[in-house]
Amino acid sequence: MNHNFYNFLNLLKIESNKQEKKINLIASENYASLSSIIYSSSCFVNKYTEGYPSNRYYSGCKIFDIFENKAIIESQLLFSSNFSNVQPHSGVQANFAAFQTLLNKNDKILSLDLKSGGHLSHGFKKNFSSLVFKIINYCLDKNNLINNNNIELLIKKEKPKLLIVGYSCYQSNIDWNFLRYISKKNNCYLLSDISHISGFICSGLIKNPINESDIITSTTHKTLRGIKGGIVLSNNKLFFKKINSSIFPGQQGGCISNFIISKYITFKESNNFNFINYNKQILINSKIMLKVFFYRGYVSLNDNTINHMFLIHLKDNFSLKIEKILEKNGILLNKNFFPNDNKNSINPSAVRIGLSAITSRKIKKKEVELISNIICDIIENNNVSYKETINFICKKYPIYK
Repeated sequence: MNHNFYNFLNLLKIESNKQEKKINLIASENYASLSSIIYSSSCFVNKYTEGYPSNRYYSGCKIFDIFENKAIIESQLLFSSNFSNVQPHSGVQANFAAFQTLLNKNDKILSLDLKSGGHLSHGFKKNFSSLVFKIINYCLDKNNLINNNNIELLIKKEKPKLLIVGYSCYQSNIDWNFLRYISKKNNCYLLSDISHISGFICSGLIKNPINESDIITSTTHKTLRGIKGGIVLSNNKLFFKKINSSIFPGQQGGCISNFIISKYITFKESNNFNFINYNKQILINSKIMLKVFFYRGYVSLNDNTINHMFLIHLKDNFSLKIEKILEKNGILLNKNFFPNDNKNSINPSAVRIGLSAITSRKIKKKEVELISNIICDIIENNNVSYKETINFICKKYPIYK
């Protein structure tokens, strides 16, 4: 082994130790199961599998066809869908596939504004979505909620071709039934991006919008607790072939074969009572932590959360500074816009907190309350240090036992 290889191994060890010694509250992250990690590193990393089962552009794909078909079937069972494409490399590519399927160039998209909790791929001005399509945004109302009446007025006025529902930072219920009704009434497609809440949906804790949506997209690495990737689902037969062709050859060549097998493991692991109980515990932990912040005088989007995440407004503090100070103390979270934020993306007014990862470590009420109070203490006094306490918690609850 050469010197560079030893350096590489050392970097991997440093990253592994860092993950073990940090309390991860980043809402977009989680810890993939050991099984899914092992399968993502299988010998299929060597195989090029351009195309679809029984219709590949290279020979020698018969074994992989079996795995991809299994992944498709498991994902359909998990989300009660009639169609699934498991090949997208990410949630953004899954969204792009949906756009290619439903839209033509310069068609209008109605989506939530980024500062209100929308996603980059839903029409942010610097993202491909706004370069190819015309974007109209809706915002949260004065109660920081999705307002169905506002959306209805915008649909009638702007006549978009597509309404996007599903957000990167929203902690309340979504009325999919009404949004389906009003979009269908106005000849508008409905895309549900469930990337953050897919684990809750397949656990039955949040309504499954498969029958209200023309297309559903999701990632596999957030509340589903798998390796990083995307997925596209639908119950509308009109779109099955178009979705497949929009992914291949529309935007990518060969899929990441070893990751497809890992996705199969993730879908299999997500379809049992242990996973349901895991998501129930996430919700319990999320509510506990939010309650502590309220007790300490902080403001969130709403007085409750129905999923793994919530926003905390930092008053006069600088979010970038708080993010860095917390990281030095062993706590990871991310700075985030608050609705009607007058600050820029580098230093917005809030932080976003997610409970999926620490729940994967089996952390519960006592430690959740402690971590919450530590965060408040650090925000209020930047000079206090809780490194030893955080290190003790992390040792007590290792990621992989």
